[in-house]
Amino acid sequence: MKLSFSPEDEQFRKEIAGWLNANLVGEFEAIKYRGGPGDEHMFHEERLRWEQKLAEGGWTCVGWPTEHGGRGLSIEQQVIYFEEYARAGAPGRVGHIGEGLAGPTIIAFGSDEQKKKYLPGIVAGTELWCQGYSEPSAGSDLANVKTKARFDEERGKWLINGQKVWTSGAHYSDYGIVLVRTDPKVPKHKGLTMFIVNMKQKGVDVRPIHQASGGREFNEVYFDNALTDASHIVGEVGEGWKTAMATLSYERGASTLGQQMQFRNELDAVIAAANANGACEAPDIRQRIAKSWAGLRSMRM
Repeated sequence: MKLSFSPEDEQFRKEIAGWLNANLVGEFEAIKYRGGPGDEHMFHEERLRWEQKLAEGGWTCVGWPTEHGGRGLSIEQQVIYFEEYARAGAPGRVGHIGEGLAGPTIIAFGSDEQKKKYLPGIVAGTELWCQGYSEPSAGSDLANVKTKARFDEERGKWLINGQKVWTSGAHYSDYGIVLVRTDPKVPKHKGLTMFIVNMKQKGVDVRPIHQASGGREFNEVYFDNALTDASHIVGEVGEGWKTAMATLSYERGASTLGQQMQFRNELDAVIAAANANGACEAPDIRQRIAKSWAGLRSMRM
C-alpha cells in the first residue's frame, strides 16, 4: 500500500497545524505533551476544557460522517490530523472512547433516537464515555462474559448485575457501552447484548485501580440492579457479539493513529537523548533504536 497526500491534503495539513499553533497557548500551554499513555490521570479538568475547545473549532470526531457532526475526513486526512496533533504536542484526548468507539458503534448499530440523544454530547466534548467489556473471567475470552441483565416486567426495565474490570475512564464517564449476558441458556457467543448505561446512577459502583506507576485510569465497576431499558440496547437483543466485534474493529482502526504518532514523538526524544549523552555509540542501543524506528514505520503503513 502506498499512502500519499494530494495538494488538497497538504492544504488541510496547514489548516490543522495553524489552528493548533494558535490555540495551544495560555491555559493549554501547561498540558502540552500530557495525558498520553501512562499519564492519563493527569490534568483531567484542563484536558476536558481542551476537548471543548477542539469542539468549538470543529476538530472533534473528524472521521465521522458530516450528518452526525463530524468532518467526514478521508483516511489520508485523518492521518494528517493525528500527525499534526502529535507534532504540536497537543494533550491526550479525554473523549477518545466516545469519539473512537462508542460513537461509531452507535452510528453503525444505534437507533435514530440514540444517535440524536448521544452523539451531540460526544461531538461537543461535554459527555464522556467508557467501554465495559473485560471481566475477571472474561479478558482475552470476551465471550465468557458473566455480567447479566434480566428484564423486570414490573418496572419495564432491564436490571444489570455483575462486575467489569480495567474499565478506562469509568470514574469520570457519563455513559458506558456495556456488554452483558441476556440469555444464559445458549452458547456463550450468543445470548449477549450491548447496552448504553448511565454511569452516574445508583447501582453503579466505580472503584479506581491504583497502579504502581501512580496511574489511576483503570477501574473496577460493580453493577447492582443498575437500570437501563430497551431503548438503550445498541443493535438487537442477543446480537451483542456482533456489535462488540464491530466496536473492536474501530479500536484497531483510525482511533489508534493518535497514540502511534505520540510514540514517534517519544522515540524522537529517545534518539535526541542518546545523541546528547553518547549512548548512541553503544551497538545494542543503536540496534534497539533501529528496531523501534522500523516498528513504528511498519505500524504507520
